[in-house]
Amino acid sequence: MPEPLTFDQVAELFDTLGVKSFGAALPEGRIQWTNEAGDVVAYARCQAILSYAATNASIMWAEKIPSFTRSGVPCLPAPDDEGYQEGLDENDAQELASQAAQLVSAQFLYAAPTGGGGKLFLAIRDFTAGAPDADPEAKTRRLAATTEWVQERLTQLSTLLAGDRAEEAPGLLKAFADQAKQQATFVVPGSELASRLTGLSVQATTWSTALSLDAAHRDRVTYEIAIAMNAFGGGEASTS
Repeated sequence: MPEPLTFDQVAELFDTLGVKSFGAALPEGRIQWTNEAGDVVAYARCQAILSYAATNASIMWAEKIPSFTRSGVPCLPAPDDEGYQEGLDENDAQELASQAAQLVSAQFLYAAPTGGGGKLFLAIRDFTAGAPDADPEAKTRRLAATTEWVQERLTQLSTLLAGDRAEEAPGLLKAFADQAKQQATFVVPGSELASRLTGLSVQATTWSTALSLDAAHRDRVTYEIAIAMNAFGGGEASTS
């Protein structure tokens, strides 16, 4: 079995191919990379390993992320039932992900940026230069998976604001704003959902700024998040 590519080797390979960005259909276990013109220059199969959140220096093993479970995202096994750990920097997260990728003989480990300094580490297999054959159902699956991701993140943020960790909300909202914009640009570009995600990104930045300036805005932000959840089919906004 050949040794997995190092991060430096992957960077050199991507530089040769002219890679500028990526897009992933995680429930299908597929990822592709595009050049500056937006053309697909490589694709591969992928398995999610763990997610690193820079805002609170924590990791969550992908297998324990509810939206991944519900949408059938292929994930490597988590080491324990909880799958969550705090107090880890990005190097720690990368080391854990590297060990997991090596155990399943992945070609290489890819750190997909998720906004706010966060990363989703993926085990990559069957890497192929060039463009894959068109999949007529791919767009529908991407739209469904992205909508579910929005619903889950908004629910998490609403729960956070209602609990005793509300002080983390501004940073997490800023990260969510970056992630929503990235999803609009790379995962569902040109769709109606993309325009809604762009608007939600702007709104999340506004929420983050409001909470950073004055915690008294907490109730208003919570209410507006409930409205957003309803708009994306993730719950009912209060009318009281």
